[in-house]
Amino acid sequence: MPMFKISETQKNLYKNFNFPEKEAYLTLQKERKTKKASMIGSAVGTGVGLALSIALARKKDPVKDIFVKNDVKKTIKNMLAFTKLDYEGFRGYIYMILQATGASFGSLIAGSWRDKNKENRLEKTKEAVFVINNVAIPTAAAKIIEHLLSKENITNKSNLLKKIANNKLLKNIAVLLGLAAGLVGSLNVSNYINTKIIEPDDTRKKTIKPTDLLVHVDDIVPILASSKNSIFNGLALDRLMPVIYFLLGSEVGEKNHYSKE
Repeated sequence: MPMFKISETQKNLYKNFNFPEKEAYLTLQKERKTKKASMIGSAVGTGVGLALSIALARKKDPVKDIFVKNDVKKTIKNMLAFTKLDYEGFRGYIYMILQATGASFGSLIAGSWRDKNKENRLEKTKEAVFVINNVAIPTAAAKIIEHLLSKENITNKSNLLKKIANNKLLKNIAVLLGLAAGLVGSLNVSNYINTKIIEPDDTRKKTIKPTDLLVHVDDIVPILASSKNSIFNGLALDRLMPVIYFLLGSEVGEKNHYSKE
C-alpha cells in the first residue's frame, strides 16, 4: 500500500471521483481509524483489568480504605501502597499471573469492542496468549530453580546442587538459564496454540522482542544484583511491575492484521 501525503484538495477529489489512488487513500484512513479506536479501548481496558487484578490480590485490604476525604496527598500515598505487591515465592508468582491476565484480558475485551474486524480480533487474541505465557512459563522455571537452590532445602540436595547453591555466581547463572529456557518454552507453547488452535490458516510464528523481556526485569535484575554491595541493591524494582504489565497488556488491544509478525 503506497504511503503518501494527501492535501485537503486531494481529499475532496477522492471523495467525489474514482481516481486510482482513492482506494489506497480510503484503506489508509480506515486503518488509521481502526488503530486509534483500538488504542483508546486498549488503554482503558488494560487499566481496568490491571486494577481489578491488583484489587483481587489485595482483597484483604478494602479499596474503600484508600480514599481519604479532603486529603489528596494521603489518597495518592495509599494508592501507591495498594499497588505494591510481594513477588516472593508462590504467592508472588500468582500475583504476577493475575496482573498479566487482568491486563491482557481487559485490553483484549475493550480493544475488540472498539475494533469490529474479525482478523484484528484474532491477532489480539494471539497476543494475549503470548503475553500470559511469557509471564507464566519463564517465571515458573526461574522460581523452581531458585527454590531448588534455596538454603532452606540445602541439606536435601546432591553435592553438585550444594556447590551451585553455595556459589552466588553459579546460582545466578542457573536461575538465568532457567528463565531463558522458560522463554523458549513460552514462545513454543504460544506459537502452537496460535497456529494450531486460534488461527490454523496463519502459519506465521511469534518471535521475542525486547519489550517482551520487560516483564522479567523483576526476576533478572535482582538475580544479577544479589550482592549487598551492588549499585542496584535497595532499588524498589517491584514498583515498576504494574507499569510494565500495563505496557505489555496495552499491546494486546492494539494488535491488528496490518501488524502481523
